[in-house]
Amino acid sequence: MKPRLGIIVLLIFGLLISIGQGKEMADDESAPLPKHIFETPYRAEDLKLEWKQRKERMKESDVDLDVEFSDEDKRRYKEKVRKMFYHAYDGYLNHAFPKDELKPLTCEGHDTWGSFSLTLVDALDTLLVLGNVTEFKRASRLVLQSVRTDVDINVSVFETNIRIVGGLLAAHMLQGYANDSDSGWPCNGSLLSLAHRMGERLLPAFNTQTGMPYGTVNLKYGVHKDETPVTCTAGVGTMILEFATLSRLTGDERFEKVATRALDSLFKSKSPIHLVGNHINVQTGQWTATDSGIGAGVDSYFEYLVKGALLFRKPRLMKQYYDLEDAILKYVRRGDSFHWVSMASGLTSHEGELFQSLEAFWPGMLTLIGDVGDAYRILMNYADLIEKYGFPPEFWDLKTQEPKAGRDAYPLRPELVESMMYVYRATGDRKILKLAAIVVDTIEAFSRTPCGYATVKVKSGEKENRMESFFLAETIKYLYLLFDENNFLHNSHSGRVVQTERGSCVVEAGGWIYNTEAHPLDPGIINCCSANKAQDRANIAELLSDDSLTELLDDLLDTLGGEKTITVKSISEDAQALQDADQSEYLKQQYGSEEIEFEDIIVILSFPVDEKLKAEADAAKSQEEAAIKEEQEKESRAKFFQDEEEMIQVGDTRRVAQADGRGFSKLGMEESEGESGPPVASARMEKLISEIKSNQTLH
Repeated sequence: MKPRLGIIVLLIFGLLISIGQGKEMADDESAPLPKHIFETPYRAEDLKLEWKQRKERMKESDVDLDVEFSDEDKRRYKEKVRKMFYHAYDGYLNHAFPKDELKPLTCEGHDTWGSFSLTLVDALDTLLVLGNVTEFKRASRLVLQSVRTDVDINVSVFETNIRIVGGLLAAHMLQGYANDSDSGWPCNGSLLSLAHRMGERLLPAFNTQTGMPYGTVNLKYGVHKDETPVTCTAGVGTMILEFATLSRLTGDERFEKVATRALDSLFKSKSPIHLVGNHINVQTGQWTATDSGIGAGVDSYFEYLVKGALLFRKPRLMKQYYDLEDAILKYVRRGDSFHWVSMASGLTSHEGELFQSLEAFWPGMLTLIGDVGDAYRILMNYADLIEKYGFPPEFWDLKTQEPKAGRDAYPLRPELVESMMYVYRATGDRKILKLAAIVVDTIEAFSRTPCGYATVKVKSGEKENRMESFFLAETIKYLYLLFDENNFLHNSHSGRVVQTERGSCVVEAGGWIYNTEAHPLDPGIINCCSANKAQDRANIAELLSDDSLTELLDDLLDTLGGEKTITVKSISEDAQALQDADQSEYLKQQYGSEEIEFEDIIVILSFPVDEKLKAEADAAKSQEEAAIKEEQEKESRAKFFQDEEEMIQVGDTRRVAQADGRGFSKLGMEESEGESGPPVASARMEKLISEIKSNQTLH
């Protein structure tokens, strides 16, 4: 059992630690793998891949696994990936646009997921990752002209969310890099508006008894009366990143609420041994497919618990993930492979000994939460498939060590290279770059067609007439980011300050979180545009709008001793900091004493840290008690604090302007169940503010 981290404080903090560990591993090629809870030894040849064992058909690759992958190799493969992108992108625009996707063998377009010009939307942010600002601007205009949200067509809620809504949100956030933002960016904009309208068309799917969404919705008419209520687990659990981002950017709370309710309902549906199945009836909550694993139909549910916890500072989601992970480690994982088991008994199900290529996201996700050693070990277990075929088949039979009949194609999926990108960023091990280079060469050699890249069977090399949009959105992007170590998405910058109607904000400071379609979301912009944060600032500004209250607070704080400055900060920032950090340590650092006993703060009081603070505070308190004996001050205070139930207790100076569990009721604050962010002032708070304003004689 791994120790519980009560809260994941910062993604970057964890990655810095991981990178430090990884560099040691990279510096010593012979260093052993990190110790792990599983004692099964690694492959006999350890990390050495024998080039001579690879098939003759891979001779086109110029990667020598026995030679160090140089900086020049990285530049060369970055250029190879860039050319691959434009070959596929140009082929789509020339032969398929405005259809969803390209048929790469016949060089024609077809609609697959909803007639959205899907490949163009999915590729928007990749254009900026490759540095093509001019084409990004032109393609954005094409998207705004061609994508409609009111078409009479049935669409997948899951695919529309991750590809269209996610793609539009990422493109909107990245407009700042292109100097192509609308007035009011980042909290307003045409791409954001389109994402919001598309999201609204998906909302009817959530109108179920359980809150879990239908798998299909009609964009114009909603859910058909005969629509099946059965959908996959990933379809239920892969909404929070896009929907909560919509809510935070637009102030429309409906999206985050329905996505959160769906996650909670799904988690409550787990089996007694804490496993989830593959398909569920969203009206009854009954499981209709009870195989449990981490691959197809389930995968991104786990991913979104982790990323949702990180992006929106929701520790409850991380707790749910760890609860499910414990069961996965106990029943699903076998050594460094994952089986499919019964969610009721944990026993391996029929044909459960399979590796699915969708499972390959797992090492990347582990890296995000700091389990770098485990992530590296699992990733290297997949290296055998790269060594043998150059890319993984959809299904790999763990017993026969052969591709599964009928599921032996490689549809240009990104999950393996996605994990390569995360683990390489955390370890710096250039063996991973060599494996990625093999994938590049294999795709180029066996998937390329005159107008794009095709799905290909890993053994026969036979091509299929399909190029999924995720090839440009994910596979190309992750490969490029592997070889382009200085890309802006990698680096944590100081950010830049932008002025919005909700105040000044720092954006583009790093820490991007990718949705399951590799669309990056900026936590700085999300925090900047939070409607809750705007309400925080409004409440504080109103509370401190006249000098009388400020003077009152100065007076009350004299008992704490030392110089002090009253400053206004966001409730949500400081309240969350208290939740995310060790409380006593945080209070000591922020306020100079761990004796201050409150959890959520309305007014932040800054003063120098002093080890003798408590003694000085006691002395200052005695002086204050003597001073308040003056008759005029007594009368002034008595007039203000007429209602003892709503008064701020002067005698307990350690709870000045507090809003802890007791203070919420004292100040009339209310906190909505299940919602992140700060409380909102109620009528009682408004009354208190009114009383403060009306008492101009208070000093």
